[in-house]
Amino acid sequence: MRSTSLITGFFLRTLAWLAVMLPLWATAGPWFAEPPAWLAEQLMRAGFDYWVVGTELDGTIQTLVTAIGVRSPDGRIGDLLPTAHILSYAYGTPLAAALLLAGRVRGRWWRLPLAALALVPFQAASICLTWLMQVAVIAGNQTASQTGFTAWQVNAIAAGYQLGYLVLPTLVPVLVWLGLDRSIVAKVALEGALSAVATTTPGTGAREDRAGERPASDTRETGARVR
Repeated sequence: MRSTSLITGFFLRTLAWLAVMLPLWATAGPWFAEPPAWLAEQLMRAGFDYWVVGTELDGTIQTLVTAIGVRSPDGRIGDLLPTAHILSYAYGTPLAAALLLAGRVRGRWWRLPLAALALVPFQAASICLTWLMQVAVIAGNQTASQTGFTAWQVNAIAAGYQLGYLVLPTLVPVLVWLGLDRSIVAKVALEGALSAVATTTPGTGAREDRAGERPASDTRETGARVR
């Protein structure tokens, strides 16, 4: 019962801290967007330097500048410019902060920035997969000859995009929190073990008492045989 109340209290504190952290994070969105935006550009330049020119960051929206020529629906020809809304993949930062604050862990002054830093590579990967999705899948008919992506690579990019959009932003913050603060898990496990012991101990003692009791007649018979 106590372990249940412990989890409930932690859950409510997490919601309260999340309600505080989300507006702060959204207000400082351009600042939080810079680290993953920089890393995403470096990754794209390193992996696709033959068609990646650079990136442009406008607030929290990052545009990938490419040398891939495409034709628009109205017949005009220009370079493909995929975009990514960085905050769509970076909301794990306030989530991880809320979990750490709700756990009341010591050393929050270094755990919070470390958690935010640990999330940056995954946020950058999600941004890259968003760009690649637009290049290889959405505009694949016009870009395949210029990028050289094969069918299995296109399928891998599509699957990676789903992972980067749906799974990484929510799962990774929880894993980072568990890596930095296991106290709540340890407390729940300890409380559960103590509750189990407290539940089984009275029954065991009662059975031992009943097993040790003997009728008076049995006692007398035993004594007669001894004499």
